[in-house]
Amino acid sequence: MPVATVTTSAAGSLALLKDEDRDVRVYALEYLLGIVPQFWAEISEELPYIESLADPQFSQLPAENRSLASLLCSKVFFYLGERDEAVEFALRAGPAFSNLPYDEFKETIIAGCIDRAIDDTEAGRTVDTRLEEIVDGVIRSGSGDGAKLAIGLALSLRRLNLIEAIYKASRAPAESSASGSKSTSGTVHDESLLRYILAETIGGTAGSDSWPDSFRRDLLSLLLKLFRLNTPSDYNAITQLWVQLDDAADCAQGIISLLADGGVQGRVEAYQIAFDVTEMAPQSFLERLRTVIAESGWGPEGSKGDEEQRTALHEILNGNRIAELYINFLKKHNQTDMSILKGTKDSLEDRYSIYHSAITFTNAYANCGTTSDRFLRENLDWLGRASNWAKFSATAALGLIHRGSYINGVRVVKPYLPGGTAPSKFSEGGALFALGLIYTGRKAGAETELRQGLDDANDPIVQHGAALGLGVSALGTGDEEIYDELKNLLFQDNATSSEAAGYAMGLVMLGQPNERVLDEMISYAGETQHEKIIRGVVIGTALTMYGKRHGASDDAILRYGGMFTYALAYVGTGDNKVIKQLLHFAVSDVNDDVRRAAVIALGFVLFRNHTQVPRVVQLLAESYNPHVRHGATLALGISCAGTGLQAAIDLLEPMTKDPVDFVRQGAYMALAMILIQQTEAQSPKVKEIRELFQKVVTDKHEDPMARFGASLAQGIIDAGGRNMTISLATRAGTPDMKAIVGMVMFVQFWYWFPLAHFLGLTFSPTTIIALDSQLRIPKVDFVSWAKPSMFDYPSTAKPVTEEKKKKAKAAVLSTTAKAQARARSKKAEAGEAMDTDDKPEKDEDDSSPKKKERKAEPPQAVVPNMTRVTPQQLPFITGPYDPSSLKGKEKEDSLAPLHPKKGAYRPVRAVGNYAAYEADKLSDGRARVQWSGKVLLLEGEGSDGFIELDAALWPRGAVDEPASPPTPTPIGGSAAIGTAPPSYSASQSFDWDGEAPASFEYEFDDSS
Repeated sequence: MPVATVTTSAAGSLALLKDEDRDVRVYALEYLLGIVPQFWAEISEELPYIESLADPQFSQLPAENRSLASLLCSKVFFYLGERDEAVEFALRAGPAFSNLPYDEFKETIIAGCIDRAIDDTEAGRTVDTRLEEIVDGVIRSGSGDGAKLAIGLALSLRRLNLIEAIYKASRAPAESSASGSKSTSGTVHDESLLRYILAETIGGTAGSDSWPDSFRRDLLSLLLKLFRLNTPSDYNAITQLWVQLDDAADCAQGIISLLADGGVQGRVEAYQIAFDVTEMAPQSFLERLRTVIAESGWGPEGSKGDEEQRTALHEILNGNRIAELYINFLKKHNQTDMSILKGTKDSLEDRYSIYHSAITFTNAYANCGTTSDRFLRENLDWLGRASNWAKFSATAALGLIHRGSYINGVRVVKPYLPGGTAPSKFSEGGALFALGLIYTGRKAGAETELRQGLDDANDPIVQHGAALGLGVSALGTGDEEIYDELKNLLFQDNATSSEAAGYAMGLVMLGQPNERVLDEMISYAGETQHEKIIRGVVIGTALTMYGKRHGASDDAILRYGGMFTYALAYVGTGDNKVIKQLLHFAVSDVNDDVRRAAVIALGFVLFRNHTQVPRVVQLLAESYNPHVRHGATLALGISCAGTGLQAAIDLLEPMTKDPVDFVRQGAYMALAMILIQQTEAQSPKVKEIRELFQKVVTDKHEDPMARFGASLAQGIIDAGGRNMTISLATRAGTPDMKAIVGMVMFVQFWYWFPLAHFLGLTFSPTTIIALDSQLRIPKVDFVSWAKPSMFDYPSTAKPVTEEKKKKAKAAVLSTTAKAQARARSKKAEAGEAMDTDDKPEKDEDDSSPKKKERKAEPPQAVVPNMTRVTPQQLPFITGPYDPSSLKGKEKEDSLAPLHPKKGAYRPVRAVGNYAAYEADKLSDGRARVQWSGKVLLLEGEGSDGFIELDAALWPRGAVDEPASPPTPTPIGGSAAIGTAPPSYSASQSFDWDGEAPASFEYEFDDSS
């Protein structure tokens, strides 16, 4: 019986490698390849000789057999743990490696090939053709079930041809193919792959922060081409691509085509695109879009199409229609708790400027966009005690309260403007700033008044307000004339007016860092002796770098401004190199201001990856330096705003007890930012934190700066009548330019408190407003598939009441007590009961009230059109309600008791997607964005009527040119409260709370 031979050593085969016969050498190589897993250590001793066999210059083997030697070298290096060398020899092996079965060795080598190809791509080196062959094979073989993985790999390698091939080879899932998009060839492709790429590209993930701008643009152009292959087209994605590509002309052509050829369905889609663009595009894009549409004959004065359509399109694109909808929503559903404002006012002594300003900001935030001046009218005596810059800030607060009131904006602040009845330069300057805040990003609305205030006034206080107002109203327009006017003001070298000019120049040239602008601003910052001007100019310079990524690195000259240059240039990218640089400055810079700014900048860079921020700043929050700790609080607040992230709350709570007052101030404001629109059902800490704010504000022994922060926090957490959130991203997931600029300017309140008004730019209404094809607001209901308490408004704050003193027990002498005890014992022996004087008293606290029976809460809620829908609630929303759209009678029966309004409406965009939301939550939070409200177009008809808008908020006769404002009557004048001013009809009054009183202009005492 033959005995099986067992190989115990590779020595014999290694000896055969040096045989003179080539066939013997080939046999030895083949045999060694079979035993290398067991004897790689022994074979490695002859590695130099085996390498020489693989070298074409020195090899004694035929060319077709050298690949065996290369493969043997690769396997030995693999077992030695030298992956790079193993990959190199595997590439030399060619077909010998390709023909191997899949095992651990081959998978490791392929992974190494992919890593090398990605490294070469990112470094700008030419990728080896042998690497390309292996990687291409992997991508093509994985384009079936693992299509997203293959797409991700193609993105890393920047291979547009492979992306296109994978998509065209894809097939939509069977359940979606019936309603899916068909290409021009009739094939149903999987559009989710394109949406995945779009999300990765826009979201700053998958290493996209390192992509060159040229590749990013080519990729977006490819996506636009592929989306257009399908019918019906996904205009939601296409609109995002138009904005990302900054292609206003193509966007205009798409809207015009839908209006001209699409019928009712096309008109609805065109209006939806117009609303989406208005929400997500910068002002410069919208101006070009309106120009192209007007030149094509579709403007308000054009001749194409229907006049009603042209007018409606113009009103959407100039922001009038969406502003009217939002201002009506905020006014109608204003849930501001006046008891909180009253309690804060009564607790903070208004004779101190810091407390007067704190109340001003709290009221402005809480009533932002609501047009409610009730608090001001009820507290005119308090308003009149403002002095100097507090007076400036109190007047500027009107800009936040009436934000977006484009029709009545000038009328509201007219009494305070230069030439009005306001006797104070501080009021005049504040009014000009307020005008800019009302017309944020809309320079045409108040450009005349602001430029006149800049030119005519010789007072630096008025010029200060005019410059800030002009900057915020012309935000991102790049207007050269306005820039030159502001530059002339800067060169006057006045600490007050030139500082504002520096900020304003950056606001106007936002994201447009041309060489002339940078040279002028940086040169002047180096020449002036005023620290305030330097700060204004360096922040202005940082603003010009918005979104420029790598182009900003060489311009971070002045260190403080450089931190915000990083913040704005890399906002939302999560760029690791920038994070390392900011952390370096945060711990090593010699200047506290720079260290604080560096930590704050981390919040901007990481806001789209907010779950990582607590881990990044955890050690900084424990720093010995209070400026670093303050920066950590704001970094958490900025990045985690509106998320209710528990890790951030846990980090901030101990900081509310910090021994340094301004650290506590930052902690209060950051907690308010994080918990804005959070309910107790979502974040149990909400009630406790609100009570903390109230306690700090009412504590007269607390430090003024901490009370200032707690007061602002009360306004932030209830922003916009509890109908607004802080949103740094658009609905598309891109950084919201206006909101980010507002946040950058807000954090400068450390040096100049009136800049705290800029926080209002970050507030976004949280609602769904559904419109039909004629832009009417139908009475339809959406369904929220969550308990009503999950997303309900918070309850009204209860006033703090003093505890009732317990009744003290009557004192009893010891002799009396002994006598009573003897008497009780005698009676007990006789079996008789006895009345005594000392009846046991019932403690009032023992009588616990009966527990209220909780009413059973339905598992879902009806959400009427144009009501609050928070960002966290949106994934639970479906609708408009249509019984035929519900899968299963059980759901329909569960909704029947709620009596939702029915209608045959179909939304042109998806409303909520809970499955996507849950999947998104598992992705480290990278793709999660704060939804800032939706205007949703509907197809179809209903029978329940329409919601009427308040004509007083948006007088139709004044859309194009506001009427001359009335001459205000001072308080105590001849006009009686409750009568309309002379030049207004009662329906057009600009009073927003009940009947129309005379102007509430208060005759400030300038002697203070």
